[in-house]
Amino acid sequence: MMLSPYPRTRIALVRYFYLPATKERQAEVIEVLNSCSDMVTVPMREEDVELQAFSERTLTEREASIYSNTETWKLFSSWEELRQDHLKFGLSEEQLQQLLDFRDKFELHEELAA
Repeated sequence: MMLSPYPRTRIALVRYFYLPATKERQAEVIEVLNSCSDMVTVPMREEDVELQAFSERTLTEREASIYSNTETWKLFSSWEELRQDHLKFGLSEEQLQQLLDFRDKFELHEELAA
């Protein structure tokens, strides 16, 4: 039996997706814990939207213990809300800053209101 050059299992990561604002709702960053794909389909009333991840990282120890192997979606409508959540789960300052560097590219409600 020959060994495959590619692993059969994918490593679950935390991936981030940006859902732009519409007339009906504000923009959001979607954090998917235990994500096995860099694409997600977001069910919408009018038409489902497929999004590509803009960033990914490994789970922190605390996230891994709490969320186990279950895919979990978290929605954030402000970067500050995301920052507070990530500090609570022990994300390193360096990783947090790398994530927050996307603020200029992906505006959320807090930036639009300022």
